Amino acid sequence: MKIEKIFPETLLELIRKELDKRSCFEYIEGVQPFLMRYDNVPYYVYIKNLSSAFFKDRPGTTRAQLPKRDLFDEIKKSPYIFIFLGYDQENDVFVCWDFNVAKERLNVGKSVSFYSRISYQEEVEEGEFLRINLKNGDNPIVFKRKSICEFFDKINTFFDVQSKGLSDSTRPVVEDGKIKVITEEELLKQLRPLIKISSPHTLEAISVAEKFYEGKYPKMNMRDWLQLVKNID
Repeated sequence: MKIEKIFPETLLELIRKELDKRSCFEYIEGVQPFLMRYDNVPYYVYIKNLSSAFFKDRPGTTRAQLPKRDLFDEIKKSPYIFIFLGYDQENDVFVCWDFNVAKERLNVGKSVSFYSRISYQEEVEEGEFLRINLKNGDNPIVFKRKSICEFFDKINTFFDVQSKGLSDSTRPVVEDGKIKVITEEELLKQLRPLIKISSPHTLEAISVAEKFYEGKYPKMNMRDWLQLVKNID
């Protein structure tokens, strides 16, 4: 594997190059790690370069390492999801490890290694998400950098969610940039009186929903909004 260190600022630029294309993305602060918001859900994200693990018996093993930092103590106590990504420049690929495991391992040692396999990094295609089953029990996800928005769209399907920042009750169910199910109780309380009546005020309900999401789902057309509000519980 070709090893070429990329500076933290450049890693941030690379991921933002794709995320900035989505109106539901908001950069808040920081470089590595940095704080962001996607679909109104906050995340801490930390990206490190992937390199060879230098195992003689497993030459195809790669790794990214979590250093020890004072800031990680604050992140560890935070209710927000912590996403640790390894970046393979040669294949333009990200590897993501279990959010819960990565957060638990923050500052447990001077340097904590997370592993991957070069074969998966080389074969994954855009729009594809490959899961690696490693001997140490880790099951990272491998995907192209250009698929980072799709990764966040499907983020609650990859690993068990144990953090408040990614609760199903605080974000809608989204597929391919379109809302499939409204789960926010705040919005549902506004919509039910408009829909769950003998003569539904459908257009008004659609207007309320569109205003609530503030243009974060540009792929949604009128038919999508109509189906969405008609199907609320």
